[in-house]
Amino acid sequence: MAATLTLTACASSPIRSGPLRPPPLKLVAYDSCDALLHDLRESAPQTPGPVAPQPPGRVEVPDGTGDAYAAAPAPNGPAHSGTNTYEPDADEPDTVKTDGRRIVTLAGNRLHIIDAASRTLTARLSLPEAQPGSFTGHDGQLLLSGDRALVISSRTLFPPPGVITPRASTPDTMPPRPRVQTILTLVDLPGIPKVVGTMTVNGSYVDARQTGSTIRLVVRSTPSVAVPLSTPQNQPRDPSPPQRPRLDDWLPTATVTAPGVPQKQYQEPCDQVKRPSAPTGGGLLSVLTVDPAKGFADPQPISVLGDGQTVYGNGKTLYVAGSSFGGPGRTHLHRFDVGGSGRPRWVASGVVQGTLLNQYALSEYQGVLRVATTAGDVSGISTFTRRGDRLTQIGRLGGLGRNERLYAVRYLGRIAYAVTFRQVDPLYELDLGDPEHPRSLGELKVDGFSSYLHPTPDGHLIGVGQNVTGRGTPTGTLVSEFDGSTPPRRIASHTEKGRLPSTGMDPHAFLYWPATGLTVIPTQPIGAPSPPGGAVALTIDARGIRPAGFIRQDLVSRAVVVGDTLWTFSDQGALASGLTDLRKRAWLGYA
Repeated sequence: MAATLTLTACASSPIRSGPLRPPPLKLVAYDSCDALLHDLRESAPQTPGPVAPQPPGRVEVPDGTGDAYAAAPAPNGPAHSGTNTYEPDADEPDTVKTDGRRIVTLAGNRLHIIDAASRTLTARLSLPEAQPGSFTGHDGQLLLSGDRALVISSRTLFPPPGVITPRASTPDTMPPRPRVQTILTLVDLPGIPKVVGTMTVNGSYVDARQTGSTIRLVVRSTPSVAVPLSTPQNQPRDPSPPQRPRLDDWLPTATVTAPGVPQKQYQEPCDQVKRPSAPTGGGLLSVLTVDPAKGFADPQPISVLGDGQTVYGNGKTLYVAGSSFGGPGRTHLHRFDVGGSGRPRWVASGVVQGTLLNQYALSEYQGVLRVATTAGDVSGISTFTRRGDRLTQIGRLGGLGRNERLYAVRYLGRIAYAVTFRQVDPLYELDLGDPEHPRSLGELKVDGFSSYLHPTPDGHLIGVGQNVTGRGTPTGTLVSEFDGSTPPRRIASHTEKGRLPSTGMDPHAFLYWPATGLTVIPTQPIGAPSPPGGAVALTIDARGIRPAGFIRQDLVSRAVVVGDTLWTFSDQGALASGLTDLRKRAWLGYA
């Protein structure tokens, strides 16, 4: 395959600057709880129920490792990789975390603790099970803070039989609407790990970011009022009107349970809720604060009447973006100041035309927010600055990939890279140094597409995506290396037929170890007969891309480097391999 099919300089590029500026958005605080309750009822009435306390977790000790609990590992571990995060000062929740001494993994409803030096599984902690009438999914995530782990999971509560939601044309057949809660489980790791507390928050988990020991948790609340089913024909129907939610039912509520300590409940004050000047959703979007080192206390939430699906943070600011309510094609942006460890502070809001791909579509640089969106059949990047309490658009570069979908974005200082795809992959290089006048530096068109872009210390860019046929049918994994020239050049590529990368769906699956250039990409087999499952290992550096080996492990989802060992993880267990030769060193099954 030719590395370069077409190079287009900026002079002939279809990219153009354009206003495309929606009306500005402003948020104001409520001057009374009655006004807040009115707006909440108008958006989507709801009624959550009480939350039962959860029992403490149960510890299981694997056979033959009873003496491994005698002492915690040494405070300073070997060099190790971490979660592949977007910003270095904002750690992201994941299913595997390590401090170089211990590795903590979450698989199913169990927390597994691995001693990295001895390559042994030292403990398993069974987390609290779902209570009757609820369902807890196995999509939990965790964050590590010193000797404590915070597990974040969701629980769905179903209304009791005979209860339905209102507004049904045929209430007798209307199915019940479940209610979602976010469950935070705090675990002490030294010695025999144990659950030291749980916090139950009414609302759906969106995402979280951690800076130091401070964790900012984003949830959205959209509970619903329930009314009884119609009574049998021989009994009169209850003439009383459907119940309406109280303000206490709606504001973010956190219930804390700890062994031997009376249950505590915290609720957000009305003056911490902000209201937009235009509708931004039918619920409540909240940012809460948790410090695992201090245990559970008042999460000090601050809320915006609206919705949000995408979170971007850099340690000082946190942005939450959400599609507008009743106004398709727009995304509302809310900026919070999260510097320090106290209550977050809402500082500004704005609106951008189009929708986001993921958090990588957002970036803050020298006080300017850059946002990549797709509006209709064209994509572009808009720049925003804070003016008072508004995020005001000051520039835009449109015309990226007309009639093509946006697949990947990466910001590197003043430079941005964007990938669109339909039949070929245009990689755009953009100069955002002058935010009021962003400009194109050129584009590169190659076969296939990249769905994730990763920078290297030598100024190169790794693209991970899919090789496709002329009709767009995926045939395997495509890894590309682009240099830092203007316009960019693809200097190397590697394909893996019959396997698709997991990285495109979740960048946390991607591992790049700068010390050696080792790159590990978990893959999923496709086609028939399917090749063995596992992870592709490559060496990527200034000399290009070279195969390093293949790690056979079904359903591998994560890879971590600790010292001289490469660890790969699946729901079935952890595989330890030599960092340089990839030979098997140990297998730790979770069963």
